[in-house]
Amino acid sequence: VKEISSPDLKVLDTTSPKAFNQAMSAANASAETEMMVRVVQSGTGTAAQIPGVQVAGKTGTAETTEGAANTTWFVSFAPADDPTIAVAVVLEESGGGGGSQAAPIARSVMQAYLGQ
Repeated sequence: VKEISSPDLKVLDTTSPKAFNQAMSAANASAETEMMVRVVQSGTGTAAQIPGVQVAGKTGTAETTEGAANTTWFVSFAPADDPTIAVAVVLEESGGGGGSQAAPIARSVMQAYLGQ
């Protein structure tokens, strides 16, 4: 995390990035990125597409308690080959799916950050 911004993109706090550990090999990270790009290009995350920007993302849906609506989410980063932003949108008990509800919100946040 480089900085924390308010909804109007005012910088609230900045940090100095530090690497704590390597979560996976470079080869695995590359393969994961390719799969996440495909999710946005032609899978459940197409609502996160941004013209001219390769977005990587993953949708999710979790059943909660009986009788409650599903919790949905979408995690993403862009540009996929050299990320400058990562976004996670979680919608508790929203019903529907992450691709139809959370992905468009993530797209809007990324577009605002990228100046589009």
